[in-house]
Amino acid sequence: MSTESTQPSAQAAAALLQEAGRLGAAARTGASWPHICMLLGLGAISSLSLISFWLVARFDQSLIVVPLLAMLTWLGIFMAMMLVFGRSTKRGFSKRWLSFMSIWAILWVIGVALGTTVAVNQLWFTLCVAGAITINSVIGAWLEAQK
Repeated sequence: MSTESTQPSAQAAAALLQEAGRLGAAARTGASWPHICMLLGLGAISSLSLISFWLVARFDQSLIVVPLLAMLTWLGIFMAMMLVFGRSTKRGFSKRWLSFMSIWAILWVIGVALGTTVAVNQLWFTLCVAGAITINSVIGAWLEAQK
């Protein structure tokens, strides 16, 4: 019995490295898609909810629960999909995610806080904040998809 380990030839080592690179590239290609969809979904439901809140305020404020429950239902669906299927992310994802989620949170708070008080009858304000949320979400998802 020999105590020497057999080393792969240079050609075999090169083939193994090429295969490892191919597998790594394939793994990165599918990474973050549940997170990208979550970001797009969050942007969609929150921007549309702001517009729904504005409409509800024009007619019957007690109906605010309808768009709010619809938003929370979809938020739960998006989060569940992300948590169940989001097994890997791309390098730098945490920083990018934190940046875009922070921008979203600031815009959401501004939209809800001012849109239900100071700018309650101002459709232009609601549309501007909803548009900013949409732009933030699309840019975040686009950049993540390109990584």
